[in-house]
Amino acid sequence: MALNPPSKRKSPFSGIPTTSTRARKLAKTQDARTLAVQSADAALSATGDLDVAAYVGAREFEIRALEDGMQRSKTALTSRAFQKVPRSLRRRTASHNVKRIPRRLRARGRREMVEDNTPIVTARRRKPTEIMRIRLETARRLQALNVKTKAKRVASKAKREKEVRKLLSDAGSHTYKIAPRVPKIKKNKLSQPPSPESKFKKRQRGKTWLPTHLFHAKRARMTPPNGPLWRFSLPMTPTEKSYRPTHRAAGARGAVVWDMSYISTIQLEGTESSLDGVLRAMGIDGEEAWGGKGKKWRQGSRSLHTWVCEQADDKKPIAPVTLIWCTKSKPEDVEMSDAAAASDGTRKKRPGERIFVRTHPSAFPQVWNQLLVVSKRQNPPVMVEDLRFEIGSIEVIGPGSTEALISALRPLTAENKAPPKDSPEGVWPALLGVTNPSSLPANALLAFAISDPRLHFPLPLKPPSSDSSMNDLALLLSSWPPDKTQNSSSLFDRPARLSAIRLLPSQKAINRRRTLAGPGIHPPPQPSDPQIPIIVLASRPHNRLAHNGSQGRWTILLPWRCVVPLWYSIMFYPLSSGGNPRFGGLKEQQQLAFENAEPWFPGDFPGTKAGWEWGLRDREDKRTEWERRPKGKRTEFESIDLGNGQKGEIGRGWACDWERLIQGPPEKMAGRVSIGNSSCNADKDMSNSAAAPRDGEVNRIDTPPLNIQHLGSSVATSIINHSHGDLPMKLQALLDKPYLFTVKISLSNRGTPTPCARIYRLPTRDRELRRRWLSPQSSSTQLLRRANPNIQPSESKRGNDRQKRCKTLEDSFVQRAEARQQLAASLITPADAGTDKDRHLPLPLEEDLIGFVTTGNYNLSEGKGTGIGSILLSKVVTPATIEKKNSKHSQGNTMSRMCIVRSAGDTVGRLGTWEIV
Repeated sequence: MALNPPSKRKSPFSGIPTTSTRARKLAKTQDARTLAVQSADAALSATGDLDVAAYVGAREFEIRALEDGMQRSKTALTSRAFQKVPRSLRRRTASHNVKRIPRRLRARGRREMVEDNTPIVTARRRKPTEIMRIRLETARRLQALNVKTKAKRVASKAKREKEVRKLLSDAGSHTYKIAPRVPKIKKNKLSQPPSPESKFKKRQRGKTWLPTHLFHAKRARMTPPNGPLWRFSLPMTPTEKSYRPTHRAAGARGAVVWDMSYISTIQLEGTESSLDGVLRAMGIDGEEAWGGKGKKWRQGSRSLHTWVCEQADDKKPIAPVTLIWCTKSKPEDVEMSDAAAASDGTRKKRPGERIFVRTHPSAFPQVWNQLLVVSKRQNPPVMVEDLRFEIGSIEVIGPGSTEALISALRPLTAENKAPPKDSPEGVWPALLGVTNPSSLPANALLAFAISDPRLHFPLPLKPPSSDSSMNDLALLLSSWPPDKTQNSSSLFDRPARLSAIRLLPSQKAINRRRTLAGPGIHPPPQPSDPQIPIIVLASRPHNRLAHNGSQGRWTILLPWRCVVPLWYSIMFYPLSSGGNPRFGGLKEQQQLAFENAEPWFPGDFPGTKAGWEWGLRDREDKRTEWERRPKGKRTEFESIDLGNGQKGEIGRGWACDWERLIQGPPEKMAGRVSIGNSSCNADKDMSNSAAAPRDGEVNRIDTPPLNIQHLGSSVATSIINHSHGDLPMKLQALLDKPYLFTVKISLSNRGTPTPCARIYRLPTRDRELRRRWLSPQSSSTQLLRRANPNIQPSESKRGNDRQKRCKTLEDSFVQRAEARQQLAASLITPADAGTDKDRHLPLPLEEDLIGFVTTGNYNLSEGKGTGIGSILLSKVVTPATIEKKNSKHSQGNTMSRMCIVRSAGDTVGRLGTWEIV
């Protein structure tokens, strides 16, 4: 056995000659990082006197050496070209193909590979492995077999056609190509998803792919194969880091695109009076629908965003919907169509009024059943048609959204003539300078036909920046001529949709036409090119708390099979601000809604059936994650000490326990520990009994337990802001039921609300604790007043006198001095274990629990932590609060809207306020 066995790891410098590339690089880097200096002794004479000129010269030499060293170090190639690629091109294993890096770095990458003697292997020169060799041989055999089989099929087909032509010629007949059969309209029946390709058929059992599924499957995290969401395979979030990039692209520079084809579309067709009856029975009422504000919506030049409710007496809310009324045909168009029908000798049935109802897929079964019941009661009845798999949609948001859409959507006109400037086809290109769709009229709508976007891709545009262009754009947005020139959209016409799908050429045909046209030249249009009908919707944030700079959204409705060509044209468009539009998933939808203080459906609406099912799914996922953690690394909710004799978390710690909020604490049968175990068992029973309905069970409706209902923001605002006299009987009756309304939570100090956090009102029984939470000396209260200037102290503390002002100023100086003394004392004294816990105020009792936070995080738009939650109406509007509002010394609603937020499993409460959204 050798005394000095050889080491397994070789020395980094062993076996390397001094003249190697690595040694030269090390010497070059060391030389670049070495700075020349000059001794200061030269500036001193023999007698010790300072020679100022020599001293300044020495310092000048050192400064120049420093600058030169910085420049040489910058160009010393300390990083390789493959390490300077953008984030979207980074890979765990670096690619050595110079074609995979930007052009500006390719020359440097080739030089580095030559210097390092890096082998350049291409797909043609790579030596296949054993498994790859077997695969290649199998592929060659299959290809040869396929060629023979295909040749036999072609020969047999030609033989059959020859025999058929001979038989028809002998019989004196002729051969004509028969037009494809138009599928029958399925009235009042659910439609089936399009049949997938044979090689993907097995993967789509029990779920449906979006039109852009193959694009997202390569770049995003999808829903689990065995756990589809709303019977769709949806992208949840991009695989690369996208939280901050999505925030920047949606608000500062760029655009974010979603494939929203999973949104369900229902068409109602009937007479105007019957449609009015259906919509009113679904709870669509008010000035925006049937008053003066809804006149443009009824004419078809606007869309309407509202809620639909059940037809029962309690009018339970179902979901928000978007309504699009088909524009009425002009009288001259009707006369021309009647004259043409009379000349042909045929009389076609004139279609009635048509409306698109777009709703979330989680609420589609409930909306569909309600529409079926209500439509059959009308006289004449209304036809209900399921268009879920006939109409797709794309949603775009961001400053560059308008530019990308105008480049992809090129309107078609008769005989390729220039469209009138006041028509939708002429107005659409004039919107190039719009950076925020919110600047358009509220719920604006444009309907026209476009050409295939692949025929003119890419079409780079430069938004106008001159003053005259901006003035013309402002004049266009203020007048908005499409209100008078909007025609009926062909998207409502079923033959027009089918024609666009059937005439849509394949990508191979598009590539052939582009090759024949030549490089840099768009293919000329042909008579067989499809006319794709689309509807463009511009929407604003629906929340009144959203700031003025909030971005609006573009929504494009088009036939289902035409989504993919438009998607690729938008995603690969080079924006003038740099880069390409980003794509988003379901989590990006939640993120942007949260940043705009907008509740996201269905997650932030637990009072609806769809929101309750989402809560059950989220509850089960969090519970599974909690149980999967080791006991030493998970929060033990049963042993949490909440103070004031409260032991254990309130309800299920991993969920928003609405049953516990409404029913109150359970009876103390077997002590506090059994309560925690019973909550776990109750959660299992609840998850098993109230599981989400199976896909396809449209007739099954699971409502939230205990008659929990959602309360609209307008009704909740009228109840909360009522300050004089008793509530009306209609509103007073709402306090007896468990109504939940949605609020926005803003913390006054540090902290961030997390999902499932508990929301308390200020203590009601312990007046001393309530006074401590509202104490002016409390840092939380001071910061709350800075953040909300509307909060004013009581009348007794207002000082209009100069002496009171001076006294207040002196008190503030004294408080600052005391704070500095306390800070100095805390720095020199040893830390105490109980100091941090004693610094926070005790928490209220469980009877002061009023709701839960459904969405919470750090808000990048506001620069602090905010949350979206739901509050029980009967806990914040009580006889005591009504009496305080009617008293003389009332301080308004500000004090009643203060709350205390505590994260699940935590023992620290944060003071904040809530606002109705």
